Amino acid sequence: MQVAMRTLTLLITIAPALLPETWSRFRGANGAGIVGGDYMVEFGDKKNLLWKRPIPPGKSSPVLTESRIFLTAEEGENLVVLCLDRRSGKTVWERSVRRARTEFQHALNSGASATPVTDGENVYAFFGNFGLVSYDAKGKERWQQPLGPFSSLWGMAASPVLTAGSVIMLLDGFGESNIAAFDRRTGALRWKKDRLQFALNYSTPMVRRTKDGGEEIVAIGSGRVIGYDAKTGDERWSREMPNGSIISSPAFADDIVFTQTFSQEVLPSFDDLLKKSDKDGNGVLSGAEFGEGQLGRVLTAFGSMAGTRDGIVDREEWAEVWRWVGKPALTAIRLDGNDNRPETAWTQLRSVARVPTPLVLNGVLYMIANGGILTSVQASNGALGKVGRLEGALDDYWSSPVGAGDKIFFVAESGKIVVIKAGLDWQILAVNDLDEQSYATPALSAGQIVIRTASSLWKFGVH
Repeated sequence: MQVAMRTLTLLITIAPALLPETWSRFRGANGAGIVGGDYMVEFGDKKNLLWKRPIPPGKSSPVLTESRIFLTAEEGENLVVLCLDRRSGKTVWERSVRRARTEFQHALNSGASATPVTDGENVYAFFGNFGLVSYDAKGKERWQQPLGPFSSLWGMAASPVLTAGSVIMLLDGFGESNIAAFDRRTGALRWKKDRLQFALNYSTPMVRRTKDGGEEIVAIGSGRVIGYDAKTGDERWSREMPNGSIISSPAFADDIVFTQTFSQEVLPSFDDLLKKSDKDGNGVLSGAEFGEGQLGRVLTAFGSMAGTRDGIVDREEWAEVWRWVGKPALTAIRLDGNDNRPETAWTQLRSVARVPTPLVLNGVLYMIANGGILTSVQASNGALGKVGRLEGALDDYWSSPVGAGDKIFFVAESGKIVVIKAGLDWQILAVNDLDEQSYATPALSAGQIVIRTASSLWKFGVH
């Protein structure tokens, strides 16, 4: 009997370690992108591949429970949530909602860009052309919450996150911008807070545990980082940050919030616009005078969403654009012990990434810019470490890096995956090539790696 009891006690003690880790949202636990354990360095089509299966188009990242994989996709007019068996990769169930509309989106965006989130049983998915939908573990629809239409310049991309009782969505755009909380059980709106308009913001917020044991939502955009009370949506604190387009999510470590902004080339002055495009000489721009391309898209958006919203852009309305024109910058904002007086700790302007969220691992921050330029920074004080290229993968990077132990994984658009040994003086360990475009962020769990490419889902691990 005593032997049996000792055996039972031992099993109870070690059981949690035997369970596969979850990776429940974009970039895993609270968006940190970090897990423990030892991970392989080399993998590919013929090495350490556990399974590979075809999947429909989409650019969302996979999320994991102990036994399932969830991801989203689009097939014609259907916006799809897929549930796969984690061990085999086989489809457990597939559900879809019909596209409610078709909004403009950047070529790098997708109708299924937002990564779903799971509480371990239920899954919650957001589609910019529909809204929110939730399914239970067996694929039964729990609720729908149609949202939009939206006024995002390049299409919606922010992913949902969970608090103790709510699904949080950051819904910034050129017109109406807000952050909202929806009941996890019913999908009903709990609270909604307006935010600044004219936001080039595609960032996913993070949830931060406060000193009093509560939760707050940390969201960036429109020249500010804000901490919202998760229960009420009330603003707890805010801090100015450089203007620009916000694509990456905030990172957090040791009471420092790391924010990243990106800015395109400086836009022309209104006088220069008039000289080039004011064909009728009336001192304003409209219709065919807007032209095509990115600038034409911006002018069209401002004409319909700024000022009088009459389809015309005048000097005063064009001045609004400078609110989000700035320089690329990585900014570290330190929160004080009372959670209410944040201060800028340092700013880094060199080799700032355009899209990928920075990764903080063991006190060092890493950011990957297009061209495969990797920069390491001391997270506490901004001291620059090593700036170098990921040789063998000098490519564009849209996926965010993830880390395990002393290894960090970077996925290039071409499907090349660079593994480095972490440290201020980082070193390349391996370059793996899946030979298929990739935009999604990998999921790490129990020594295994799940990676989405353009038409496949891969799972790597030691057999």
